[in-house]
Amino acid sequence: MEATELLDRTGEALAAGRSRRYSGLMGKLVSSLALAMGGYILLYVSDLFFNLGIELYGAHRALVYTMVLTLVFLLVPATKKAPRDRLPWYDALLVAGGAFSSFYIFLNWEPVTRFYGQPTPLILVLGGIMLLTTLEAARRTVGAAVAILGAFFIFYVLFGNYFPGFLFTRGYSYPRMIGHFYTSDGALFGLAMEIFSVVVATYVILGQFIQVSGAGEFFLKLGISLVGQYRGGPAKVCVFASSLFGTVSGSAVANVVVDGPITINMMKGLGYRAPFAGGVEAAASNGGQIMPPVMGAAAFLMAEILGVPYWSVAVAAFLPALLYYVALYFMLDFEAAKTGLRGLDKEEIPGFFATLKEGWFFLIPIVVLLFFIGYLGYNVAKSGLYSLLVLVAVSYLRKETRLTLPKIKSGLEQGALAFADLGPAAGVIGIIMASVSLTGLGMTLSSGLIEASGGQLWLLLILTAIASIIMGMGASTLLVYIVLAMFVAPAITKMGVEPLAAHLFIFYFGCMSLVTPPVALAAYAAAVIAKADYWKTGWEASRLGIVGYIVPFIFVYQPPLLLHGSTGEVLLAAVTAVIGTIALAGSMSGYLFGSVFWWQRILLGLGSLTLIYPGWKTDLIGLALVAIVVVGIKLANMVAPRTEIPQAEKSATYRDPPTRF
Repeated sequence: MEATELLDRTGEALAAGRSRRYSGLMGKLVSSLALAMGGYILLYVSDLFFNLGIELYGAHRALVYTMVLTLVFLLVPATKKAPRDRLPWYDALLVAGGAFSSFYIFLNWEPVTRFYGQPTPLILVLGGIMLLTTLEAARRTVGAAVAILGAFFIFYVLFGNYFPGFLFTRGYSYPRMIGHFYTSDGALFGLAMEIFSVVVATYVILGQFIQVSGAGEFFLKLGISLVGQYRGGPAKVCVFASSLFGTVSGSAVANVVVDGPITINMMKGLGYRAPFAGGVEAAASNGGQIMPPVMGAAAFLMAEILGVPYWSVAVAAFLPALLYYVALYFMLDFEAAKTGLRGLDKEEIPGFFATLKEGWFFLIPIVVLLFFIGYLGYNVAKSGLYSLLVLVAVSYLRKETRLTLPKIKSGLEQGALAFADLGPAAGVIGIIMASVSLTGLGMTLSSGLIEASGGQLWLLLILTAIASIIMGMGASTLLVYIVLAMFVAPAITKMGVEPLAAHLFIFYFGCMSLVTPPVALAAYAAAVIAKADYWKTGWEASRLGIVGYIVPFIFVYQPPLLLHGSTGEVLLAAVTAVIGTIALAGSMSGYLFGSVFWWQRILLGLGSLTLIYPGWKTDLIGLALVAIVVVGIKLANMVAPRTEIPQAEKSATYRDPPTRF
């Protein structure tokens, strides 16, 4: 299966290229529109229009959404049987209706939002068209589940007076709903659309420029040169490359599709079983969403909701993300040691310094990004723009990497198409936020959840984790986060949890839904590339990413894992958590300096949890448990000869390598 078809089946239709292909004038029109949208967004972020005295503000959101809806209905067919070489009449109507209803807000932003409670007959018609086209565009790009969710919240506003218990609310008339949903700057064209059309769009375009410039290939080669020669080298390269690319892509599925064809085939070529290879790529790619400095789109929205600088979110997420990758790395290392998997041959490994010499300058944009966001505290979108401009400049240091005008055009077009896939999701999020603010559902549901949990925080967290994973079945991490941030986060904070910890808890489990069966979109994407069984791939990805299920529960109770506390508390928490994470990897893989018996795996598991949980008492218990296991393994290795690994155990992650690579 081609990568384009793969992305089509995982909800990223435009970026996949499964869209209609036009030729002639129509093809040029679509290309020009995508190019115009990408260029306009970067010019807006640069404050060019503001400096020229053109005040766009909220009107900018409506203009971008106009172009998004136009591209979606021009390019994404309604069904698999819909024509791919021409525009059907019904899609022409949707283009006209969606574009005009959004463009009307752009032209009349000030008068419309100033008198949003008094909708005219024209606004009532256009508002209805806006809601319908948003739901249909979301169905085509991010899936039917998202569209159904948006439709439910519209239904709830109109008929909330028929709902039982704490869900009961007064039913609102259609004019009242449209006046709030369509013309309020806090609804469909509100905060979510602002973040999408400014911050997310900038980083999506930056990600495309990284690929066009060859920086993505450089990161992969750098990973091979660093760890390719060690046992299980290809899997470790996957972790290294996926974490680097994931920090700027923010999309687990896109990360799998970019890196997977190379890393998965490398792992399979050296003997890794296909489901395990796919699971490694899915778990590694998923970690990109939680890895600073550039996390998934939900992290930007989180900063806005909490009213804190984005850098505060990134810093707090650093240690949990590090633990995620430490666990993944050592599980791969232990699996390779247990099954006898070797690294790449020397002739297959590029020299580290030679590789660095070829593309060292690609590290400069990342350093610039960190400098502007972290040290100078600049606006996140502007920091991304400056990083992009630096990338263009440094690309000219080598002839092969130069971002010439055709490459820049390609980066802008592909970035715009990738962003257009996400735009309808922002519209649905706006609908949900408008529904919650109008009905007050957030507060009533929060009280209901506290009552349902009996006031027990641990039970509320478990219910929240389950809800996050269920909601993530086919929906984006961003959508999962925003819904639970409105409904569940207030309940968690009411029970004494730090707001940032509560929101990161929801964010983490929204991310983990992408590798948790039965849906697990990232695992599905990896399974297709690996030609592996989807269920086996999904469970492997879940096992390898186990830290993502454990650490959120711990940092809710112990803020030092979020780097909150005194220097001593944070250092102790960091060191013991890393040791505990390595012990957890040994428990999950059944290997630590040698094969581990079942009872030793239990001790390692218990020791790892007490080490990850901050506090000197639990740390001492954890160190004692891990020490017992380590001493036992060392003594066993001294008195017993090395035995061949049973074939049944060996086949868990390994198959005999081919005679030729």
